[in-house]
Amino acid sequence: MFAANARSIAWPLFGFYFFFCCLIGVMMPYISIYYKSIGLSASEIGRLMSTFTLSGILVPHFWGWLTAKVGLPKKVLQLAVLGCFLCLIPFNWGNQFESLWLLTCAMALFYSALIPMTDALAVRSIRNLNVPYTRLRVGGSIGYVIAVASTGFLIGHFGPSIVIPVMCSYLLLALLTTFFIKEQAYDVSPQKESASFVSLLRAKESILFFVLAFLSFMSHAPFNVFFAVHLESVGYTGQQIGLLIALGVIMEIVLFLFGGNLVRKFHLFHIMLLCFVCGAIRWFLVGWFAEIVWILVLTQMLHCITFALFHMVSIERVRRLFPERYASQGQAMYSAFAIGLGGGLGMVGAGYLWEWVGDAWVFTIAASISVLALVILWGSQHLR
Repeated sequence: MFAANARSIAWPLFGFYFFFCCLIGVMMPYISIYYKSIGLSASEIGRLMSTFTLSGILVPHFWGWLTAKVGLPKKVLQLAVLGCFLCLIPFNWGNQFESLWLLTCAMALFYSALIPMTDALAVRSIRNLNVPYTRLRVGGSIGYVIAVASTGFLIGHFGPSIVIPVMCSYLLLALLTTFFIKEQAYDVSPQKESASFVSLLRAKESILFFVLAFLSFMSHAPFNVFFAVHLESVGYTGQQIGLLIALGVIMEIVLFLFGGNLVRKFHLFHIMLLCFVCGAIRWFLVGWFAEIVWILVLTQMLHCITFALFHMVSIERVRRLFPERYASQGQAMYSAFAIGLGGGLGMVGAGYLWEWVGDAWVFTIAASISVLALVILWGSQHLR
């Protein structure tokens, strides 16, 4: 999977993605089950979960600035992972909303920085090696699938109380993995960069990219929140829904393993064009034809394009827009503006629209957002 000269750098990063995404694979599907088991209401659970999304708007900027300031990305990553782990431990004994909310806020200060920091570190570490970023990122997809499957089994045998200890275990393993990552310090000399981060951020190419990323994650929001609910409403069983979700992640893994060089072989404009065309088709079909199994299978196969391929393009675009010194800040901005703001606003809007216009029209609006992104992208090329 990795050449001999790349293994000492690639495998630790692969391992960190694996264990960290194992944490996500436990937390996102199952922590709400744990919260429900200790007596929290649905509104309280929603407020706790939204904290992570909202923190992703502002917090990553601090960590990106800190990394650029001290020039030690590995050390800053270890600090964030350690802080996240120490904040997670007291969850084992907290059972009141107020205490859990305070702990969640504290954990979110560290958690929301981990993915952009890891992506920036990974891209920088392999820049002189013949290793696609996706070969590292696939570790996260594999970890997510394994964690989702195994934790469901553990909950069935030990009950929801097992969720927090399993999360602690995966986060501790992720922390231990960071000690094997090879540190490559940034050059923090101010003479090395002629442009400031703000000036790079204000460039037309940067603004266009962040707008498109914002719309991409906003269009995915109804899927992330209500896909299972939508399928249940048209008659799918829990097992069928699980298999369909797993199919999307498997397609993501296939693309990460074998399509890592696509962003180098094709123009980024054409790849992003494909992502938004497939997004418009996918969300429209999910909204109106979900009861037809083969169509739903097709839409899940498109997950590797609408999400995974777009993420690959985004990582490459950030690398080109922001030089090495500002890599962490660029990834933080991508995480904050696209995942945090775009995804967060999309989730809130989808929740209200779900009650007002119904599920099919919510996914139709998601398709319309993809069309809007397509128009903006196409227009940007003709205005040059």
